[in-house]
Amino acid sequence: MDRRRIVPFALGAVLLAACSNKKPPTTTEEKIEPLKELSAKKVSVDLATPDPGAAYWQDVPAGAATLAAQPMITPRPSISFTEKLIIQAIHDGTRVAFRLRWKDTEKSEAGHLGEYSDAAALQFPVKDGPPPLVMMGQKDGPVHIFHWRAQYQRDEEKGKPDMKDLYPNASVDMYPLEFKEAKALNANASETEKFSPGVAEGNPQSYVKKGVDEIIAEGFSTSSVQKGHGSAAKGEWKDGTWTLVVSRPLAIEGGSTLRPGAKGNVAFAVWQGGKGEVGSRKCVTMFWTPVSIL
Repeated sequence: MDRRRIVPFALGAVLLAACSNKKPPTTTEEKIEPLKELSAKKVSVDLATPDPGAAYWQDVPAGAATLAAQPMITPRPSISFTEKLIIQAIHDGTRVAFRLRWKDTEKSEAGHLGEYSDAAALQFPVKDGPPPLVMMGQKDGPVHIFHWRAQYQRDEEKGKPDMKDLYPNASVDMYPLEFKEAKALNANASETEKFSPGVAEGNPQSYVKKGVDEIIAEGFSTSSVQKGHGSAAKGEWKDGTWTLVVSRPLAIEGGSTLRPGAKGNVAFAVWQGGKGEVGSRKCVTMFWTPVSIL
């Protein structure tokens, strides 16, 4: 072999090895600074319909919040599956919208037994003054929670799957709420409600969801779903990342209020259903984050 050909080849190998030791370029998301205070500037767009992909979000500053596995009450998650949440906020004078982004390797919408939904929640103090405990509030220190679930959004957009959709090979003579062979019962809603006591008693958890629940709590195991006050949410999962926008009125009677020119507080939680997170198994921000409506 001609030795003159060996030198360029060796030099190329050295350069290739040197390049392989270089760190990959830092992504824009990795450059986002830790969130110390969330500022919501006023925009001239209608925020009644949440839009995670809207162009106006490109100009809104973002901050990174650290999450940890919920440590206070059992059952606790074994690991922090969601360690970072990217957050933005804006308002239109009437409503405020929060845009959240987090990594999740799979889209989970629940359905079958043992399957859980991806979810996220925002929490606000109800009363003025020093905020209550960040972990679901405390007695006489209520918190107002906006809880979005991918499952609810799927049901709203595509229709709630019934038993035959979920288990097509199951053999059942008749489902109590269908009454296909008893048209008279089908026509009488009160008769079918006998088989759904939650609906008959007016339990808000028994009705079709609209993507986001509003909840009032005063500590662990006190969550109470409330009648909605016009809050809305829209989530999009793509390439291992959820992008969620939750829009709510600035002022909610009987709930939390965010005032222009004043500071409030907000906290966050994320559930990865595909990792078995549900109920108290979640990742949370361990401190309140100050939020200013500019």
